Amino acid sequence: MPSTVDLLPPTVCLDHLDSATARFSTALAGADLAAPVPSCPPWSLRELAHHLGGVHRWARVAVLEGHPNGTSDDPPSSRADLVAWFDEGSAALISTLREAGPDAPCWSFGPKPRTAAFWFRRQAHETAMHAHDAEVASGTAGALASDFALDGLDEAIAMFLPRQVRLGRCTVPDVRIAVASAEGPSWEIAGDGAPERPAATVRGDAEALLLLVWGRVGPDDARVDVEGDRGAVDAVLAAGLTP
Repeated sequence: MPSTVDLLPPTVCLDHLDSATARFSTALAGADLAAPVPSCPPWSLRELAHHLGGVHRWARVAVLEGHPNGTSDDPPSSRADLVAWFDEGSAALISTLREAGPDAPCWSFGPKPRTAAFWFRRQAHETAMHAHDAEVASGTAGALASDFALDGLDEAIAMFLPRQVRLGRCTVPDVRIAVASAEGPSWEIAGDGAPERPAATVRGDAEALLLLVWGRVGPDDARVDVEGDRGAVDAVLAAGLTP
């Protein structure tokens, strides 16, 4: 079931991407690079930086060259070099998106029309989630704006989940649950043959629900409330809704 959320304009997503890259860079500059990242096991903060910096370079190639085969050089390990490498890649991505504009045709794994607008949104959420991961690893986790978290929930449930199912990476059990944000918008997640009525409703603010869907917190988190069949919620979350 589609939500009632108003999707963020690409220019707003670009602002969030800019902010999230700054947060991630700040965490890199001050934290223990060998610190484990609890939400991305078995990565260390250094390995998370290698991943995100590589993703930024990969996405930039998708926009500039129209294919998914972008690669990057081996990333550095020392703090100063790693921060500079990360900042260089994120700045290049943001500059490329700004210059291309959201309507530029390019390769993406999202629904048609395949334009750069997909990457404005996708990279904003990718970077913000990993900025959160980095801040958790360094003990300085910040908050996400409600409108941005709502957009992220819609992306996860309406775009990523169907893709996971289509690629055979996820099989949603034959149950239906509702995901209802305190801000208003709601979604339903259901497997083939699920009843028409939800067996349970998961409630919380948009940020908590986004972290739940992405596996960063569990349904026992104090910000999350489960009404109805807890087993149905556990089964749906265990299916792997997101990559």
